[in-house]
Amino acid sequence: MPKRRSPAKREVKETVTNAKLKTIFCILIVIQAFASAMLAISLARLNILQPWQFILVLVVLLLFLGFNIFKLLVSKRSGRAVKVICVIISILIVIGCAACYKYACQTIEFVESITGDHRETQAYQVRALKSSDYKKIGDIKGQDVGFLSVNPNIEKTTSALKESVDFKKKTFEDVGTMIVAIEDKKIAAIVLSQSYVDMLEDAKNEFIKNSIVLHEFEIEIETPDTRQAVDVASEPFILYISGSDSRIGISEAARSDVNMLAVIDPKSFKMLLVSIPRDYYVQLHGTTGLKDKLTHAGVYGIDMSKNTIQDLLNIKINYTLKVSFSTLTKLVDAIDGIEIDSDTAFYRDGCTIRQGKQQLNSACALTYSRERYSYGSGDRHRGQNQQQVIAAIVKKITDPHYLVRYSDILNAIKGSFETSLSYDEITSLARYQLSELRSWQIENISLDGTTGSAPTYSMGADRPLSVMHPDPNSVKAAQDKINSYLNNK
Repeated sequence: MPKRRSPAKREVKETVTNAKLKTIFCILIVIQAFASAMLAISLARLNILQPWQFILVLVVLLLFLGFNIFKLLVSKRSGRAVKVICVIISILIVIGCAACYKYACQTIEFVESITGDHRETQAYQVRALKSSDYKKIGDIKGQDVGFLSVNPNIEKTTSALKESVDFKKKTFEDVGTMIVAIEDKKIAAIVLSQSYVDMLEDAKNEFIKNSIVLHEFEIEIETPDTRQAVDVASEPFILYISGSDSRIGISEAARSDVNMLAVIDPKSFKMLLVSIPRDYYVQLHGTTGLKDKLTHAGVYGIDMSKNTIQDLLNIKINYTLKVSFSTLTKLVDAIDGIEIDSDTAFYRDGCTIRQGKQQLNSACALTYSRERYSYGSGDRHRGQNQQQVIAAIVKKITDPHYLVRYSDILNAIKGSFETSLSYDEITSLARYQLSELRSWQIENISLDGTTGSAPTYSMGADRPLSVMHPDPNSVKAAQDKINSYLNNK
């Protein structure tokens, strides 16, 4: 028969066990106090809770901590089961605090990454003809090099290249004249921004095929603060959304393939999306002479696009949001796709878009938002598709169900966009949204016009491009609609 432990031994073992539980409990209380303090600090810094909500969180944390401290003080009178339960509760509180702290810190880091002073850059290439004797940057030392005089940053561009090689600068009014000069051997090389290279590639210009890159460099563009700040939690405001086609990064000044205004009335939870065709033929802000396609305004920086749209619609844009197309695919992936309602069936890039409502994955959502050749109205219909995609994303990410995917969503879009909204403005808007928990009513309109061909400021008089001439009635209707939202009508 097995030997039974004596009462004395059982008492000793129970005493040891209780001592261990008490030690574990003490350690957990210290950790719990630290985790609670860190969570409170991070929530205060994040600043998305209403004051009463923040106080309630503090009270709950203090109550749990006080309860555990009380149980520790009276632990001699508590049974072993009660102590184990208290330890488990304390562990769960620590885990909960740690998880919330992680979410808060992740949100703070994300908001800080998309706000603040962002540098805007322009990437350049120095190109020479393949048939020439110039094969590396040092070969053009002392030679004539062509620059576009329409470049507002020409002096900074010249200085940046001078750091790599000495040369003689010659300026040209348009890219066509400059290409003719290098082909006639009047200059050794030309300097083109990456955006101009992209434009020439899209136009299948022979110069790109017949030239080589001798050197690449970047400059930083001056980006003064031109925000028209308002109280975003109580006043209507306009956010300009620029979809960059940059192949380098979000900071590059590149063509704006998406030009959309979000007119937001936070009090009524209404949003108006105004799509402006990329080929709209407009006078670029501060220029004279030839007009240009709106998409080309982005080549000179996001402020040029914003100011040009302000001139067109006679409005004041409060803030800007610059996104890359990678933002769309990452975000749609993070929310498990979106639902759209297509009025046309087409097949493009491996995606079959049916007529009617359907779920799209990220790749097909991008295809749907970029397609224009399947529609009679071309770019106008593409703008409508883009509005539909944005509305579907907004609807899904504001659904409380997706709060559990919060971390995935932030990780997905980190580094893919930047905004002139400040940290405090974003958290103020988020705090208001969390306090109301209402769905947004989204209305869509698009500017219209007639397609044609015309010379442009960026490409010169000798190279007419496909453009859209604005319809004055469409512009006036958009102005009236925007003003009705701004005036809470």
